[in-house]
Amino acid sequence: MDTLASLHEAARLLLNARHTGQALEELPASCRPTTLEQAYAIQDLVLQQLGPVGGWKVGAPGPDAEPTCAPLPQAGLQAGPAKLDSDRWRLRGVEVEAAVLLRHDLPPRAQPYLLDEVLDAIDCVCVAVEIVESRFCDRDRVGRLSTLADLASHGAAVYLPTGVAARPVAAWQRPQARLRLDSGPALASASQNPAGELTRLLVWLANHNARRHIGLRRGQLILTGSCLPLVLAQARDAVEVQLEGIGQLRVRWGTEAAEQAAR
Repeated sequence: MDTLASLHEAARLLLNARHTGQALEELPASCRPTTLEQAYAIQDLVLQQLGPVGGWKVGAPGPDAEPTCAPLPQAGLQAGPAKLDSDRWRLRGVEVEAAVLLRHDLPPRAQPYLLDEVLDAIDCVCVAVEIVESRFCDRDRVGRLSTLADLASHGAAVYLPTGVAARPVAAWQRPQARLRLDSGPALASASQNPAGELTRLLVWLANHNARRHIGLRRGQLILTGSCLPLVLAQARDAVEVQLEGIGQLRVRWGTEAAEQAAR
């Protein structure tokens, strides 16, 4: 897959799945990304249709692994507590994350950003819930590049707009995390984020976006990967999450039809 038309076709199929709710088995071989550059190019085309970027998600499968990232559509970001319409979602995947809000831009530049510069740009570190959704029937089967092209399975995010200072970094690198669903057992442990030092993810993202002439903007939210295993919410669940020393957040699921019937 090496033509601009193929990139556009992949973006069209992902957008159609997003808008219709009809999940894809996989992208056709003719437009399936085979490189990171192609996956990021498809992300860019998808975001051209979904509206402005409100933030980013960044993560890595191990402490020495190269990170990857995906943009977050502004329309899918919401300050909590929040109520979400169950009818809009197929998976309702829930991840509890440490996130950061930026207080000033980190624009594109030739000189690499250093950790102190990135920390200076952070307004606060806060608790967030990422709603995981996929445009594929089975996101685990299609391969990491197709998943990355699909905005890394991002659906939406709810976050607490207040939190703690970025320094000292030890206060938020491995927080004790808790997650409770009405329909399932509670989860609690020290953060199990596989990426290792979260600060390395932020520095990588600032420099990755600088090289791509995108940059990071004031007010953007950055998700740094799940602290606990993914759980799937039921249609009427309330979700309560906490990162010790950082904050706690509540997200409730419901359906418009059920609420209208109850009136």
